[in-house]
Amino acid sequence: MLHGTKLKMRMKLLHDELGVEVTGIDLSQGVPTEELERALHQHIVVVVRAQSLSPKKYVAVMSALGTPARQNNVDELLPGYPEIIEIDSRTAKLDKSGQRNLFGTKYWHTDHTNQQCPPKITALYAKMLPPSGGDTCFANAYLLYERLAAERRTAIAALRTVNGADRHLDIQQQDPTAFAQAAIHPLVRKHPVTGRHALYVHPLKALHIEGWGEPESLAFFEELLEEAVRPELVYRHQWRLGDLVLIDNRACLHRAMIDYDADAGRVMHRIILEGDRPIH
Repeated sequence: MLHGTKLKMRMKLLHDELGVEVTGIDLSQGVPTEELERALHQHIVVVVRAQSLSPKKYVAVMSALGTPARQNNVDELLPGYPEIIEIDSRTAKLDKSGQRNLFGTKYWHTDHTNQQCPPKITALYAKMLPPSGGDTCFANAYLLYERLAAERRTAIAALRTVNGADRHLDIQQQDPTAFAQAAIHPLVRKHPVTGRHALYVHPLKALHIEGWGEPESLAFFEELLEEAVRPELVYRHQWRLGDLVLIDNRACLHRAMIDYDADAGRVMHRIILEGDRPIH
């Protein structure tokens, strides 16, 4: 924890199954590391309201919680700050139909499963928001797994995914070293702190299930997520400027909504923190 400030942190639950709001603190003046980590392990998603962070301060705040990790999408790095990706809807690449290929909207996912040791935490800091829409939904991945039928849990418990570059993006040309070696991870991973098991997948980075073909694997991912993601397990976050949202990637799937004017501008600054190698 950084010292030299008097913190008056208040917390309020945002949803029955995950998510807590934190108010009353200015992270640029001090980071209550233990309290935030405890909240993350208990609530999975932590929303710190009303922050005003320069890029330098943002990196310092997140560095108090862990080590900023190398990200993909090198074309979107914030100049001078290689720890920060700027996700800007106005500059998203166009797909074949002429629509913007908006970041993080295609499937429920956890971040950067292409890495051998994927991030433990993703931080999203709201810099610009459209007049309406652009929410992000978060799902409790422990419960996504625990509330599956017993036979389904048994069937998937030992499966592993083979992960690489997103199939819908040209990331290989932008950042080929990020995908030089396939990353093989359990479909159900054990959280290193809580010890609980969670559904763990990024359908666009999961090339296939180990020992399966690609078509049957992709169909299985869609079927599994449709079965697992129930409305009562999802917290839908309505962004406010200055929100800093911390996500425990080891216990959460998330997805951004495509319900806004991309050209109006939705800008997030993202930092990820180094994690450990997932285990069953």
